[in-house]
Amino acid sequence: MTDKKHAAVLAKISSGIEGFDDITCGGLPLGATTLLMGGPGSGKTVLALQTLVGATTHHSTPGIFVAFEENARRVSANGETFEWNMAALEKKQLYFIDACVRSDVIKSGAFDLTGLLAALEEKADEMGAKLIVFDAIDVLLSLLEDPAAECRELYRLHEWLLLHKLTGILTMKVEEGESAISQRYGFMPFMADCTVLLTQRVADRVAVRAMRVLKYRGSPHVLNEVPFVIGPAGVEVGSSNGVHPEPQPFNEKVSTGIERLDDMLCGGIYRGTNALITGSSGGGKSSLAGAFIEAACLRDERALFISFDENSRDIVRDLATMSIDLAPHLESGLLRMEALRTESASSEEHFMHIKRLITEQLPRCVAIDPLSALARVGGGLAARAVAERLIYLCRNKGITVLFTSLLEGIDPHLETTTLHVSTISDSWIQISYALLDGERNRALSIIKSRGSKHSNQLRELIFSDSGITLADPYTAGGEVLMGTLRMEKENAVHIGKVNGQ
Repeated sequence: MTDKKHAAVLAKISSGIEGFDDITCGGLPLGATTLLMGGPGSGKTVLALQTLVGATTHHSTPGIFVAFEENARRVSANGETFEWNMAALEKKQLYFIDACVRSDVIKSGAFDLTGLLAALEEKADEMGAKLIVFDAIDVLLSLLEDPAAECRELYRLHEWLLLHKLTGILTMKVEEGESAISQRYGFMPFMADCTVLLTQRVADRVAVRAMRVLKYRGSPHVLNEVPFVIGPAGVEVGSSNGVHPEPQPFNEKVSTGIERLDDMLCGGIYRGTNALITGSSGGGKSSLAGAFIEAACLRDERALFISFDENSRDIVRDLATMSIDLAPHLESGLLRMEALRTESASSEEHFMHIKRLITEQLPRCVAIDPLSALARVGGGLAARAVAERLIYLCRNKGITVLFTSLLEGIDPHLETTTLHVSTISDSWIQISYALLDGERNRALSIIKSRGSKHSNQLRELIFSDSGITLADPYTAGGEVLMGTLRMEKENAVHIGKVNGQ
């Protein structure tokens, strides 16, 4: 008997929002009350309406939306800006009630929620509704002007929902910088079965939204704050649940697009893994990323090239000068290129956008140039967490990924990436500059390649009209010869062979 009661307490209804269902371990409590709190612009109304839409769409559960602050028609119109098909839902399964108090209304005497609840009960029975949203409930309660009456009416609402086995979602404003329980309606989080706090703040001049499940009676949940964005599909929550790396299932190796680099890697990089190319600005990281993507397209594999702060057309033009022709693959749809402006969004919003691109393009290979751009719009732990989730997301989908990243500092021998993702990279290739005898030459080395033998030699990286290659290793006095010195050595070897020496 106890087990059945416990199971009933834990019954949930999915919100239809993948990340939100992750942090709540399944969705909202069924037949109970959920409170969404937050300041202006934090996303309370959108989240509440999206949950209602998700219940009607995925569970055929009719719902009612009661608006106390914003006109119900405007709420519905705002919902139409998302990919929710509001018009079709409103015909049968979704009903809006405009309960806004007009500015010209004069309050005379005491009032309570009895009349409203009676009308809602009738409408819910008529529709078979199981979920009701009370948006900005604090606006209505403020008319009572009596803290004791406010508390009484709120508990009346809570008990009414329980009595009729309805799932209720209440939204409420909280003042920025103050604790949720120190607010005027600080008793509300204690009353609700599930309480979620939504925040909006500015970090690195970019607006960042986040949510945290403060409590959830009878259910495990993620206690940490998690970021979310509001995109074309509505609220998208950046939960890391379910994005942990899976064991590598592939033994096949794929080409980097540069034959001699493949030789240094003993055949290329394992499919489904990720490779990181680091170096200073102008080292050629983007060119190597282009060669990798072209090789994927020549294998007839779908590919995605994401660049930060550089126009896609410019990249195609520049790569063409090295005989890397991406234009035909763009025209065929085999390749998709997307140029993103780093400071136009937070690192979390960039992650969500990239995730959508992967879902649409279904690539086998992805290049992101440079991944370190994320550090400029969310630095520290937040940007690193996004980079890790992106790596794990691709690994779980079996996508082979090549990232580029700027190295920190000015020391060419410094092996530290901006986001410190080198520790979770499967392969790490570094490009450095060698300054010798008035020449600046590029050198390439492989720092690591998990599960595979690889060369420990330093090779000169050469860009020419015919493509990208690595020079044969020549040494003198314990140093690798590059540039003019290497060419002189090659000429001497060639003449020696001609003369039979």
